[in-house]
Amino acid sequence: MENVLERVEGGIALHSFIQGIVDFSDEEMEIIMSHFKPMSLPSGEYFVDEGLVCKHIGFISKGYLRSFYEINDGEVTTMINTKHNIVTAHTSFTLQRPSMAYIQAITDTELLVLSHDSMEELYKRIPKWERLGRLITEQVYGYVESRVVDYLSLSPEDRYRKMLETDAKLLKNVPLRYIASMLGITPETLSRIRKKVRQE
Repeated sequence: MENVLERVEGGIALHSFIQGIVDFSDEEMEIIMSHFKPMSLPSGEYFVDEGLVCKHIGFISKGYLRSFYEINDGEVTTMINTKHNIVTAHTSFTLQRPSMAYIQAITDTELLVLSHDSMEELYKRIPKWERLGRLITEQVYGYVESRVVDYLSLSPEDRYRKMLETDAKLLKNVPLRYIASMLGITPETLSRIRKKVRQE
């Protein structure tokens, strides 16, 4: 019953998310929503595995996922994907070529997913759908650019403080080793920063 309610809530949130970017007619929204299918990922399961082609773009109804790369025998987390946001390996999904990244559920996760074939069909059937795709892509690249600028211009402590202001829920729901990796520091350094901030 809980999963059913989450999917209903997720469908309502997805509808609002799409309409908040581009205004579609009721008929267009009915077509769009019919293409999204539910997907459940237990904690630890992969939405995308390195070397495989990403087949879906997902809207997160519940849970958290992380995007990461394997570099020098270690893992580098580049993004934490949160509830009511989009998740995909963008280059792999768009070009249908093997992904360089992994995307893994770090909690039990519920999504509504759209296949690449459905995406292409919507481009053909609904002209405004292409505008939605362009605007979402612009948002993604804007976020990536801001992350790069923060990494280059802010100290680790300032990056952590900014996360406290903008993404405080991550610190309560995501293992700190992933937070540390996303901030570009070790878990030990993150612990020291957290202790300092708490004592202020």
